[in-house]
Amino acid sequence: MTNNDVNPRGSGRSTGKTILQLFIASIIVGAIFSFLGIGPREFWRGVLRNISNLASALGENVSEILATLAGYLLIGAAVVIPIWLIARLLSSRK
Repeated sequence: MTNNDVNPRGSGRSTGKTILQLFIASIIVGAIFSFLGIGPREFWRGVLRNISNLASALGENVSEILATLAGYLLIGAAVVIPIWLIARLLSSRK
């Protein structure tokens, strides 16, 4: 094996073997997509649409979670801070 045959990324796999595997995988995926009537444009539009939908759904959920946590914080602070202040004042008298 010469240095020209080794993958520059150091995976130990030859460049020729990697290219052959990518070639075969591309044919298989292309045949499946063609059979299903899906082109590259439709595939990537669907992927991007799903990513966009996921991001917007997470955004809505995150805002709901943050609003709930803010409510819990305010309720808890209304109880904890006065008790802490009273305990602090009583402990400073000693």
